[in-house]
Formats: sequence, C-alpha cells, structure tokens
Amino acid sequence: MNKWLISLFSLLIFMGILFINLQENSEFNDEFNTNLANVTNEEMEAVIEQNPDIHPMRMALANRYFDEVNYSEALPHFMYIAENSAENELKSFALAQIGWMVFESNNVEVATTYINESLRINSDSLVARSYLGIIYIQNPETKNEGLEILSSVIQSNKLNKEDRDFINEILENYEN
Repeated sequence: MNKWLISLFSLLIFMGILFINLQENSEFNDEFNTNLANVTNEEMEAVIEQNPDIHPMRMALANRYFDEVNYSEALPHFMYIAENSAENELKSFALAQIGWMVFESNNVEVATTYINESLRINSDSLVARSYLGIIYIQNPETKNEGLEILSSVIQSNKLNKEDRDFINEILENYEN
C-alpha cells in the first residue's frame, strides 16, 4: 500500500469514529457536543473542509468556538448549518446560537429575529427560549414577557442543574 491510500484509510476511520461519537449527544447545550478533547480545532476544520455536510461535527466545532467566545470562527459554521441542514433540531440550535452572538454585538432586533426563527422551527428549544427570555428580561418594555419565558423554561425537566441555577439567579435579580 502506498502512503496516500493509508492516509485516506486513516482519515476515513477517523471520520467514522467522530461521526459515531457525534451521534451520541445529550440534551440542551451538550446536545450537539461530544468529547473531542483529543481532537484539535485544526483537525476538525480539515475534516469539515473535505466533508462540509458533516453537520454534527461542524456543530461540535462551532460550539467549541462559541464556548471560547470566538464568534468570528463560530459564526460561519453556524450559518452553514442554518442554511444547509435538513435537520430541524440542528438548524434551530444554529439559529439560536447566531441570535445570541448577534445579541452580544448589541443588535437586539436582529438577534431576536434569529431566535424567533429558531423557535418557529423548533418551538420546544430550551436554548432559544432561554436566550429570548434573557434578552427580553433586560428591556423594561419586554421584562414581563422575559420573566414569563424564563419561568416556563425553569419548569423543564430537560434543564441541567447548572443552567437551572443560572436562570434562577437571573429571575431573582429581575423579579424585584
């Protein structure tokens, strides 16, 4: 065997293992993450470049950038998923993440447009509902709607303890 065939075979095995791992996701924010601690961003970028429609891997990489607050690297991946994925859950999550990044850049109107589109696709999205509630609660004109949204999010049994505590803290700060 020549080195190119071995390299191709190794790459295919690597992609297969990552794809299988990416299919075993949990709920909420970890929904589209997997344990990729030993895989670098550069390695993931290389695989995605050759296989742009591996949306779960693209989502995992985008979330990694998002968690690092590296929005300039995360945005193109979320946009690609939002524009190209046939899976409503992935598309909705990507739109919610885009909405939050836009909110972080102080464009509330465009942010809520993305988040509302996310909710139109998946009205049960805890991420989108949480983001919308957090955005609304900060504006005196929409504060009551924000309180209502976040209070309903708290009722979900899919919310992990850390996220529940975070939202409870927000509610406590704004209910007064």
